Amino acid sequence: MTSDLLSRCYPQLDKSLIEEIERESSIKDFLAGAYIVKQGQYIRHLPIILEGTVKVFSLEQDIQFLLYYISAGGSCIYSFAHISNDKPAAFSAAAETDSKLLLLPKVKVDQWLKQYPAFSSIVLSEYQKHYQDLLNTTKQIICHNLEERLAKHLKTKAEMTNHSLLKISHQELADDLGTSREVITRLMKKLSLTNKVQQVGRKIKVL
Repeated sequence: MTSDLLSRCYPQLDKSLIEEIERESSIKDFLAGAYIVKQGQYIRHLPIILEGTVKVFSLEQDIQFLLYYISAGGSCIYSFAHISNDKPAAFSAAAETDSKLLLLPKVKVDQWLKQYPAFSSIVLSEYQKHYQDLLNTTKQIICHNLEERLAKHLKTKAEMTNHSLLKISHQELADDLGTSREVITRLMKKLSLTNKVQQVGRKIKVL
């Protein structure tokens, strides 16, 4: 089963590497909200998301900063950064939805990077992709006001879940954007007045 999933996600990988990954790695399920790694922990595995979506964020002085989301077939830029050293993670990653992850042992990843050019190419591609995600996050913080960031964040979540009706609280939105629940509530009223969102009970509909 793992080899079939890997072949679909990464058709450029050698069959011998896929077989080795299947033999050396493990699959683990994470319920929505469960931590995959917490800030300050040491990285022991390189995760590849087979199903679901993962949220990557950092906590600084009790303020949470959303960095980006990773969907099936992707991995995490910060995990790559920790493959070659023993420093604790400067980020947290949690399952945004129920997710299935393939966990590649750190010691084997270092070996595969040297042995298989296609694997190295995937790592570099993912690194570049999430580097761009970080740049986009930085640009949003610098160039856009909080109302615009909130609207874009809700649109991203709707696209990610393929559903316009989101089950998310104002506090969760505040945590994602590094602000207070009161500010989010005020901005949600403004977005409702401009017909960008609609509060439907405990859910938010993106219009």
